[in-house]
Amino acid sequence: MWDNRVLDVYQGKDTEHQKVVVHKRHGRKNQKWQVRYIDSVVKVKSKGIVGDFGLHANRPFYIRSRLPMQRVMECIGANNLVLKRWRKNVSA
Repeated sequence: MWDNRVLDVYQGKDTEHQKVVVHKRHGRKNQKWQVRYIDSVVKVKSKGIVGDFGLHANRPFYIRSRLPMQRVMECIGANNLVLKRWRKNVSA
């Protein structure tokens, strides 16, 4: 059921508070993301990569869109994902 599904900026609109949804993969820019770690730790033995997701365990991160404004994905409430501009030292 979830095969070939990815995070997608709804309608490809790079605007503040635009919805992020799960959609079939088509490979356009509105489905391309970059994981950016907040800390600068490179070698820590007690931390590692979580096998199922390929993310480092216990390291804070944000997910940035590869659309021109490079907004970040933010969770509003329990299950609403939206794009917002990056604000240093603000967590959501």
